[in-house]
Amino acid sequence: MRISPLVAFRLFPRHSWLLCGLAAGLLSGCSSEGTQTTTLPLPVGHYEGPISYQGTEVRVALDLREEAPGKLAADLHFPALGGLSFAAANVRYQEPQLMLEQPGTASKIAVHAIREGDFLRGVFTLDSIKAEFVWVRRGQAAPRAYQQKPLALQANGRARRLLLLIPTDTLSRHPAVALVADAASAATAAARADLLARQGFLAVVVPVGTVPEGDSTELRNVAATFQALRRHAAVDSARVGLWLRGPNAVRVVETVGLMTPAPGFMVLENVEATAAAEAQPFQQLSKLRIPTLALYAANDTSLNARDSARRLRAAVGARGGSQVRVIPQATADFLVPGRLSPDGKWTWPQPAPGFAETLLPWLRQRAAR
Repeated sequence: MRISPLVAFRLFPRHSWLLCGLAAGLLSGCSSEGTQTTTLPLPVGHYEGPISYQGTEVRVALDLREEAPGKLAADLHFPALGGLSFAAANVRYQEPQLMLEQPGTASKIAVHAIREGDFLRGVFTLDSIKAEFVWVRRGQAAPRAYQQKPLALQANGRARRLLLLIPTDTLSRHPAVALVADAASAATAAARADLLARQGFLAVVVPVGTVPEGDSTELRNVAATFQALRRHAAVDSARVGLWLRGPNAVRVVETVGLMTPAPGFMVLENVEATAAAEAQPFQQLSKLRIPTLALYAANDTSLNARDSARRLRAAVGARGGSQVRVIPQATADFLVPGRLSPDGKWTWPQPAPGFAETLLPWLRQRAAR
């Protein structure tokens, strides 16, 4: 006798749904005669529904697309949480199970679900928090605001393969941001690239190794990659900037002296400058008249945000719209973490107020000049 997934689900206790889904997946591949059944199409579409924890509910939207034969891509949206949205990583689907997770970040979101017709039933995980959910399919997945295109180039005699995120708008050439990231900042760079591409900026993550003091080889490679990006047909060559983050930025910022012309703007995140020697390399940004936005997370425990901001503000000045800001309440990922109020009510984590509200208008001003 063939057992349907729905019948199998009802035979198990409420909290055994995942085991049931696994059994259903195994049973769906064959009939009682041992013959192979028709493979179901991927669960593409736009799904919506709530998640709830400690009495606080938040709406979630999930867009699932088939980006290549048999391969899913997913975007997760939280409209009520400051517009929090991300392209999911490690998206895996084996009928009827779906798994995906948030790339990088200290607080990681994961979704494990079972497909039941037009529904996804599963568990939403945020660190140690688990919340069961049922999301319903409501039509087609919304198109992603950008397309991904591989870029092969020669930079300083070295072959590199990068992935461009190109906005799907009416512009033929876009303002662009090269996010230069070492291993420690790679996940954050990918998240920022996703954010910027959704807002009309061509974005590309440029991997870089840790740059030892006095080693110019990696710096020349970064400079050559930046100049090659400038020549791409989809890039507005007069409006290309750099993004740097963390301890490696103090070395990589030296690349601007190797670029002709200089970058159109610079974005810095959580750059340590608690001593005069650490702030000194950033003085060239003022000398070269490169508008600079430096953002610090007030609750980043890896550095003294206020001391670093004070020294960097003195180094980059205010010429051309340069700004240095400390974002209150923000962790190193520029998020306000989830927390319980004294009365036991849960507040979901969300983007730190003031981060995107500072970053995006500032970049649009640079792009408009």
